[in-house]
Amino acid sequence: MAECPAPALHRLADTGHVTVSLGMPAPPPPVLAPRRASRQIKVGSVLVGGDAPVSVQSMTTTLTSDVNATLQQIAELTATGCDIVRVAVPTQDDADALAAIARKSQIPVIADIHFQPKYVFAAIDAGCAAVRVNPGNIKAFDDRVGEIARAAADAGVSLRIGVNAGSLDKRLLAKYGKATPEALVESALNEAALFEEHGFRDFKISVKHNDPVIMVRAYEQLAQACDYPLHLGVTEAGPAFQGTIKSSVAFGALLSQGIGDTI
Repeated sequence: MAECPAPALHRLADTGHVTVSLGMPAPPPPVLAPRRASRQIKVGSVLVGGDAPVSVQSMTTTLTSDVNATLQQIAELTATGCDIVRVAVPTQDDADALAAIARKSQIPVIADIHFQPKYVFAAIDAGCAAVRVNPGNIKAFDDRVGEIARAAADAGVSLRIGVNAGSLDKRLLAKYGKATPEALVESALNEAALFEEHGFRDFKISVKHNDPVIMVRAYEQLAQACDYPLHLGVTEAGPAFQGTIKSSVAFGALLSQGIGDTI
């Protein structure tokens, strides 16, 4: 029977210590790339970006105007480890409910604004930790950026610029022919530049597409083009099983590259 080779002995220079080599293979390289360097913002008490851990965000499925049902769902999400919660604000009734929800929620609340710029200001006044704005579905959004930036800065509220393939600016659709990665990135950077003109930089960015391949490419480009924190999400993810697959593919590909500050 063949004998196992004796362990090799190596004497370390200058120390006199001896190390033993057992012939084991070198450890594999890290699976995950280092985190992308990004600026840090605050969403209420939660730090996002920089050296903060990736935070988990979810969204309620209740009518926001139903305060009790919304708070119950937020409590359930909090119990499962959710760090931040987003609530939809498409109507005045929803906007009116924000103060009670923001006050009683155990985790920071983001108001997801639809259609009317006035709901942005209502959310800030209500004490929401952050506001998500989609430039593609808010009337005359670009004309109100200065007001929004001042109100958010005065209240210490951060923003999320959420670009969605389904509501992309018609000019960009005409330029690119469809919602390409380049179109999504250009839309996000255009809106970021508007806020920067007013000295406001406390925001994170998301670019959403129902095709995970397009979304991954858009985030890769965005990660190279700016240092803002990035929120990862797949829009119109479909039925539960299908949506889980799409989200897992996209999130896994991006997080393995060190891209993503909230999911």
